[in-house]
Amino acid sequence: MGGQQSCDDTAASLILAHELLSEIRVPASGDVAERMAAHIEEAVNRLVGRERERCVAICKRRAVLWSNSPMASSPMGREESRARANEATYIADAIRAG
Repeated sequence: MGGQQSCDDTAASLILAHELLSEIRVPASGDVAERMAAHIEEAVNRLVGRERERCVAICKRRAVLWSNSPMASSPMGREESRARANEATYIADAIRAG
């Protein structure tokens, strides 16, 4: 699946590069379009990575919130609080793994 996604992303970046070059009326040689597509992919990957880390931080804060909630210290709420903190940590790990 990762290989197909990578091919799809590369193709989408190349199409976008050709469209941009066409829009600004620059002859779209294969080499120029490929270099432009690589820059587009790199920029998008950086942005996605930053957003992913922002989401991980939110999940980690939620895990701490649940661990430190008043509910966590009561016998009735301890299990619920622990489960929610674990879930937030699990989601953070899944997001980070991509």
